[in-house]
Amino acid sequence: MDDVVQAAGHNCLVPLVEDEDFSAPFRKSAERVSGRVGMVANNVRAMANSPELGATMRQFLDDVWDQGELPKPLKALIRHKVSNINACLYCSAHQVRVMESQGVAREKIDNMHDFRSHPEFSDKERAILAYCEALALDAGTIPEDVVATFVDQTTAQERTEVTIVAATMGLLNQLNDGLRVPLEEPMLEIASGISFEPR
Repeated sequence: MDDVVQAAGHNCLVPLVEDEDFSAPFRKSAERVSGRVGMVANNVRAMANSPELGATMRQFLDDVWDQGELPKPLKALIRHKVSNINACLYCSAHQVRVMESQGVAREKIDNMHDFRSHPEFSDKERAILAYCEALALDAGTIPEDVVATFVDQTTAQERTEVTIVAATMGLLNQLNDGLRVPLEEPMLEIASGISFEPR
């Protein structure tokens, strides 16, 4: 709970732009994010401070979520795993909400730390999450056994998309933590139940 209080109490490094001050591209992106998490997220408000580059970033994030062949529930699992490894409370809380909205089983959400052995996870999900964990820790030293299992369980397209989704989430973790984007009030309860895996 101390992490939640600290994250909620940070002073954001930029103003959180109000809805009526969004440019047209931000308004569209805000609506898309709202559809995933049920509100206009503070990271959208923070990025709105840079009308051109912020809009480009939001479009990129939206495209990574919407495009490709990976199922969205799997993308949400990947995003949560990376956020948890990077200890980004903001993103971890949001990804729990996204997993819920995508129909990910509560049993799976509650047992993300035990993905290697919990029966709720398929062999393919285990391989993908192990790869994403190693990628987030140090992309240059992913263990060969992790790579071999990942390759065995996935197609070339899936491997590419998994890596793009995971790397993009790492970027968003840095953006949100770097700008000290505060958790929204509805996210505080979700965040209070999050624990981070040791690095």
